[in-house]
Amino acid sequence: MNHLDSSEEEQSRSDTEWTLLHVVHFVVEASTFDSAIAKGTAAAGLLMKADRDSAVDDCQLISEFDEEPASQLADKWPSLPEAVQITSNSGRQLVETARELTEWQDTTQSRHDGEHTTFLYDESGRRIQNKDHFETLLEDADDVWLVPAVALQQSVEETMADSHQRERPNRRHLKCRECDRDTRHRFLDFETVPDDEWSGQPMWECDICSTPRYGPNPEADQ
Repeated sequence: MNHLDSSEEEQSRSDTEWTLLHVVHFVVEASTFDSAIAKGTAAAGLLMKADRDSAVDDCQLISEFDEEPASQLADKWPSLPEAVQITSNSGRQLVETARELTEWQDTTQSRHDGEHTTFLYDESGRRIQNKDHFETLLEDADDVWLVPAVALQQSVEETMADSHQRERPNRRHLKCRECDRDTRHRFLDFETVPDDEWSGQPMWECDICSTPRYGPNPEADQ
C-alpha cells in the first residue's frame, strides 16, 4: 500500500478484516536467538512486497503474540516456538512437518486442490518451493533457525452494496488478475489514448501488487 498517505493507511487498517491463511516459517541464518528473531522480522516485512507472495497480505511472528497461539493455529505443527535451531529436536520435527505439508515444485500431482501450500520462506521473504533450494539453505545447519509466523489475508466478504457504502469512491474491491482474487484497488485516472472507443476508460490499481486494470467509473458513486 505504498500509495496511501499515513491518514489513509490508518483508516484502511481500521476498516480491514483479516482471516488466517496458515502458519509459516522463515528459514534464517543466525548465531543467536535474538538475531534469528531480528532476521525473521525483516523477512516478514519483505514478504509484504508485491513480487513475493500475493496470497499473503500481512504476517505476524509468533514472538509478537501476547499469549500462546490458539490451538487452531498449532494443530498441524508439533510445536510453535518463537524461534528454534533446526538441529534441536523441536527444530527437526518442524522441518519434517514442513517438508510433508509443502507442495514442492517438482511434485507431479497436486494433493491440495488449489490450496496455498507455501509454508517456508527465506530471509528475503521469498517462497521456498524447490527442494534443492531448501537443502542448500540447510547446509550449514548449526546456524540455521526457523522463525514461525502467522500469514494473514484480507477478508473481503461484505456485499458489494456494503463495500460501496464503506469505501470512498476512489477505493473499492475489484478482481485482480495477478492476485487471482478480490483485492482493494485505488482509482488512478481516466485513460487517454488515441482511440475514441477506449479513451476515457477508468484505470484502477491493486493495492497489493500494483497491477492496473479497467474498472467502474468512480464518479458514478458521487
